[in-house]
Parts: sequence; C-alpha cells; structure tokens
Amino acid sequence: MGSAEDQPGGAKGRLRAFKRQFRKLRKEAVEKSHWAAERLLDRRICIGITGLSGAGKSTLITSLIYQLSHPDRAQLPGFSPALNGRLQGAELHPALDTGLPLFEYQQCLKALTANPPRWPESTRELSALELHVHLQGRRLGRNYRQKIILEFRDYPGEWLMDLPLLRMDFTTWCRHQRDLLEQEPRAGLAPALLSQLHGLAPDATADKRQIDSLWQNYRQFLRDCRSVRKLSYLQPGRALLDNEEYGFFPLLGIGHRIQSDLDALPEDSVYKVLQARYRHYVDERVTPFVDSHFRHLDRQLVLVDLISTLFAGEDALEDMRKAFGQIADTFNYGSNGLLRKLWRPRIDRLVFAATKVDQVLAADHDSLRQLLGQQLQQVFSGARHRGLPLFCEAIAAVRCSNESVRDGRRLLVGHAMDGSYLGFENAEILAHLPQEGEWQHYKGGLPPQLRPPMGIGREGYMPHIRMDALLNLLLGDKL
Repeated sequence: MGSAEDQPGGAKGRLRAFKRQFRKLRKEAVEKSHWAAERLLDRRICIGITGLSGAGKSTLITSLIYQLSHPDRAQLPGFSPALNGRLQGAELHPALDTGLPLFEYQQCLKALTANPPRWPESTRELSALELHVHLQGRRLGRNYRQKIILEFRDYPGEWLMDLPLLRMDFTTWCRHQRDLLEQEPRAGLAPALLSQLHGLAPDATADKRQIDSLWQNYRQFLRDCRSVRKLSYLQPGRALLDNEEYGFFPLLGIGHRIQSDLDALPEDSVYKVLQARYRHYVDERVTPFVDSHFRHLDRQLVLVDLISTLFAGEDALEDMRKAFGQIADTFNYGSNGLLRKLWRPRIDRLVFAATKVDQVLAADHDSLRQLLGQQLQQVFSGARHRGLPLFCEAIAAVRCSNESVRDGRRLLVGHAMDGSYLGFENAEILAHLPQEGEWQHYKGGLPPQLRPPMGIGREGYMPHIRMDALLNLLLGDKL
C-alpha cells in the first residue's frame, strides 16, 4: 500500500489529478484555437442539411461525400476544383465538438452498392460529420496543399416545421392551427376527430384518458396528412418520426376568449394541461435543438421533393409554400463578420434544391428550377429578407434513369423497385405555377419510384444530375 500522500486524497494524488486536468484543458485550448483559426480563415464551413419528407437527404449526403472523396471517379465538370485538378480527395472524420453521432456514410454507401442496390434509410435523428477536403494549388511557381473542413449537420426536415413554435404561445398556435384545420385539404381527412377537438371545452376538467386518446388520434391524423395528402406544414413535427408521448394538440374550441380569462383557469383544466405540455415540448425539444444546432451554421441546404408535391395537386403545393413561409423568419440571416464567425455565426447563404429530377425528362429540369424559384420568391420577397443570398437548384443525387426514343417519343427508362425494367413518360413540367384550369395536366401522372442503378462500387461512378452545380452554390466562393 502506498503512503498517505500517494492516495487519491493525498498531496501527490491531488497533484496528479491537477496535472491531468491541466493537460486536458491545454488540449482543449489547442483544439479550440485551431477551430477559431479555421473559422477566421474560412477554412471551416458549417453546413446544415435538411429536407422535407421524402426528399432523399441521406442519399444526397452520401453522394456529396463520395464525389469529393473520389476525384478520380467524380463527374463534376461544373465544379472548378474538380475540373482543373485541384481536388485531391477528402477524408471523413467525426464532428467531435458537436457531441452528435457520426452520419452513417458507410451504411448508406453499402445500401447503394448492394446487389440489388437499395435506397438508404431515412434520417430520424441529428447526426454530423467533418469532411476534410484536400486541394492543390500553385502560387509563386510552387505547388501547395490546402485543407478545407466541411462540417455537415444533418437533421430531419420534420423538426424544421417545429421552429415557428418558438414565436407562438399555446393560444396563438391553437388559433393558427384552427385556421388550417377548418379548410381543405385537412378538413375532410378526419371530420370525426376535428369535431371532437371543436367540442373539447377549454375550461372543462381534464380527463387524462380522453386527452391521451385524442393525442393518439391527432398523431395519426398528422401522419395521414403527410402520406395521403402529401402535406408539409405539420406540427408537432417530431410526432411524424417517433412514438413519444408529447400529448398535446390544438384546442379548437378556444374561440376568441380573452387571454387573461384563459390564464385564470384552474391548473387541472383542459386548457392548462395542454398548455403545459405544449410549453414542455417547446422548452425541452425545440429550444435546445435551435440553441445547440443553428447557432453554428454558416450555410443551410433545404431539399424538396417538388415533383411528388406538384403531382399531388394544388393543395399540396400551397401547403409547401406555407411551410416555406413559416420557416423563412427562423434562420438568423446576415453576413458573417470577423468576430461573428467565432461567437455567433449567421447563415449567409440559403440554398433550396428540388431533388429526384431524374424522374422527369431533361427538357423539364429548367422548368422545375423555375417553379421552385417562383415558390421561393413569393415567400422571400419581403423587406426583412433583402440582402439574403438565396439560391435554388434542381438535382438528382443519384441518377436512376436514362432517356430513350420510342416511336418518336422521348421516354425515361430505368428499373423499378422490384428490379423490372420499365420505360415511361411524364407530364411536361410547366415553368410557372399552374392556374386553376391547368392542374388537370398533372392529375394521375406521378412518375414511378426507381431503384438505384447497378455498378456503383469500388471501380464505379456515382451518376448524378447537377451535383457539381450544387457544390458551386454551397462552396464555390470559398474554394
């Protein structure tokens, strides 16, 4: 047995503990100084990536990593570092400072390269990664190497729909939801449930079993809104992804009651119970997500399955526009000055991308981009958004179709999810928002879901559409 001084509580034990703590703090200080230098020199760029339901976010991140990590196989003629040979490759690292799990790149790539190939699983939680991109240049007659660290933060688009809750108290949210629920396409989806929500008196004594039952029905209603009507603006968004008991829903019978009267209701009233659950959700789920995530972002990429929404009809497209409108004011826009890069970054570039454009003919790609741009112009035309660098693009992270001509008609050909070979043509994409008489043009014409192509692997390319253009929008000014 050692002396008393050697024991953990002794003088030598305390000295060893102090040295360990000092080494830990010194290591953290060195790491933080490197992080600060990287941000100040624009050598570290934090990009948030999200997507509304079905947009293919996991596939896109996998494609981004693959293209940048394999410059010998990348097909990026529109991305200058790849075209001129400066891109030397990239290495995947955990984003250690975030405390978030690593994006499962290898699992996603394994799915795309399987025989037969399949699509990666959808994202249901936060994840992050660092991609150390190596570039080569020439200055003053000498070659030099440069490293850019891309920090990707990946989160479900359904969580994005909850951000407007930060600006609403429970009463405001109830009235906002009432305006939505009393109109189509929501009103006709679950009339019995909406009748129950209207009939629930705010001042009634809360019955826990009744409230829990209504919550389960309301959760299913939200999921039907997404799967049946292809709606986007749904709250609480997390209820679409998990089975946790958040237990609140809009109290439609709130009418025009004065807030002071509602505040005076007893704690066991329906209003007060639902209000407490709403506040708990915002305080424990939404606020920490914003504080720990958005404050670090330099740029934001939002993926949109515009094709499915368009073919779902006017109501679905209008609901997507409402979703854009609600989230437009949430991001902390503005340029990043020198000190702001360190302490409170702002999103200085917002990029929207319509995905899966391999489902339509190449002649329609530009029309799809024009249509997305018109949706965004409606939302971001206000003075509060002036000066925000806003961009839109139409892409396919993994191209699954090719074009063919049969009997004088241009067709798309590819493999269905069951592996069968098929050829199809889609309705022409109009380059403008459809007017009332034009919606029939899209009725019943949703393109089939295609399987990833064979051949992506150790020696294979990962075919895509305009991923080089997307990289330019996200990184072109930094590289």
